[in-house]
Amino acid sequence: MPSLNDKTLRLVGPLVLWAVATVFFNLPTLFNPEVNRLRFVVYGVFSLYLSWFVIRWLVVRGQRRFSGLERTRQRLLWLGAMGVPLTALLVGVRVVLTRYFVFSETENWDPGDLLFMFGIGLFYLTIVGAIYEARYFFRQWLHSKRQAEELQRAQLETQLNLLRTQVQPHFLFNSLNTLQALVNGNENRRAVQFIGDLAQVYRYLMQSNDQPLISLEDELAFTHAYLNLLKTRFDEGLRVEVAVSPAYRAYRLPPLTLQLLVENAVKHNVVSGSRPLTVSIRSNGEPVLEVRNNLQRKPRADVASDRKGLLTITQKYRLLGHDAVSIQETPEAFTVHVPLLEP
Repeated sequence: MPSLNDKTLRLVGPLVLWAVATVFFNLPTLFNPEVNRLRFVVYGVFSLYLSWFVIRWLVVRGQRRFSGLERTRQRLLWLGAMGVPLTALLVGVRVVLTRYFVFSETENWDPGDLLFMFGIGLFYLTIVGAIYEARYFFRQWLHSKRQAEELQRAQLETQLNLLRTQVQPHFLFNSLNTLQALVNGNENRRAVQFIGDLAQVYRYLMQSNDQPLISLEDELAFTHAYLNLLKTRFDEGLRVEVAVSPAYRAYRLPPLTLQLLVENAVKHNVVSGSRPLTVSIRSNGEPVLEVRNNLQRKPRADVASDRKGLLTITQKYRLLGHDAVSIQETPEAFTVHVPLLEP
């Protein structure tokens, strides 16, 4: 159990409790001309400090013996059982101090209503115990909340890592298929160029793999290299238009977002010289990236539309606390809006 940092509370608490108790219970005695006021004040303050420290010791002992929020009921029952005899002992100490310090010069001394003094002692026990129990409960609640948040954060990081690792094998499979086609066609020069572009792309993948977010500037540079790979296969069948304001190029987004969107467009649409696929990447004056392609769907038997790439992007943004990914489809175009996060 962590140490209890209550220095200010120990100094101020007994004084406040003594003032309250004096006003409500001992005000007539304080202004009694037969009572030495200085001794009465010293006795009152000392007895309150004594009671405070003894009750504090009892509460801390109970918190160590029955620690945790789940054992609150046991702890309170134990404090009640131990607090009653301890209160009686403190009342006895106050009676002795009253007789031999406050009224030491009085011959016919009357201890007064001992049952009333015992009731005041229980009042002190309740107040001090409630203060330290409330502090303990709040600290335990914060600790449990932090643990839950850390566990959730670890789970989210694990899920993000899984999503990142799902992208790379899929991308490598498609790239190797393209390279195989070049080699089989004896296009050695283009194959060499393709290998160079592929190395550049994988350099980016390795650098960004451990980053949940990356700048739009770096993502656009990677997308340009990735498009060179696609151009090797599709030539003039693929057209890309980029119109992103320089004001947003320092903004961030999950790595491979643009690659997945471009790949999704190529995967599900006809791409040929006679029917070119046009992909536009724009910012449109706000921190939202619009990726749009003209819609010319492949036959359903040719490709299954599982939208895994779009689902990966949506899950990444959701895990990062953003649910603003928008997907729109019309007979003419397919559009995805992804938010750009401030640097």
